[in-house]
Amino acid sequence: MRYTARTDVGQKRENNEDYLFAKTYDDNTALYIVADGLGGYASGEVASKIAVNTIKDNFEQDIEKLNKLDEESQKQALVDFVRIANERIFSIQNSNDKYKGMATTVVLLAKLNGKLYYGSIGDSRLYYIDSNKTKIEQLTVDDTYVNELVRKKIIDKRDVENHPQKHILTKAIGIFGNIDMQMQSLEKENGYVILCSDGLTNMLTDQEILETVAEENVLVISDKLVDKANKNGGTDNITVVVIEI
Repeated sequence: MRYTARTDVGQKRENNEDYLFAKTYDDNTALYIVADGLGGYASGEVASKIAVNTIKDNFEQDIEKLNKLDEESQKQALVDFVRIANERIFSIQNSNDKYKGMATTVVLLAKLNGKLYYGSIGDSRLYYIDSNKTKIEQLTVDDTYVNELVRKKIIDKRDVENHPQKHILTKAIGIFGNIDMQMQSLEKENGYVILCSDGLTNMLTDQEILETVAEENVLVISDKLVDKANKNGGTDNITVVVIEI
């Protein structure tokens, strides 16, 4: 699978608390991760890096075994890798005052034995765009307070964008000792997948993301999306991985 990836500090922040990993190992195996660190200067960077590297290291250590598992076992293994990352961050932030309160979002896409799986914690997102570049669909669900209000029918979905508490998370890696997460199968045969932090989605609408993908070659889409987000204000770190499946 062809892909491009870019992370950028943006226009307003002094340091980049986002972290990414992207690698296609062979035709049947790949791993892509985006994490957005929380907890202020330095500690957010630590959390996102720990999360990504923990998932990546466990994945690479078990690649041969993972590719021999059935689908449900592959999903469970990926969830377990995220849980290990959660335990590590939770332990560090509870034993070292320097890192107190640090956490991170995570969104990942994995390919094992030719099958695609995805999952997320927090508000970093995964989108699917069809091969004709005419439709965009957010496949992950934001773990946010306002989404809970929508689910409980307290507010309408149309009210989310301008809600003053729209960025309050209900889940993140490292906050609690345990996490509740599911891996989903990506039942798409062709098209594009975008993994991104909210530094992109706060600056660009879904339609603007789709239009950028439609205009550009896959090899430059990540750069174009980051550039547009910066042009629109770049109020946060921006991370994008674009994969052609």
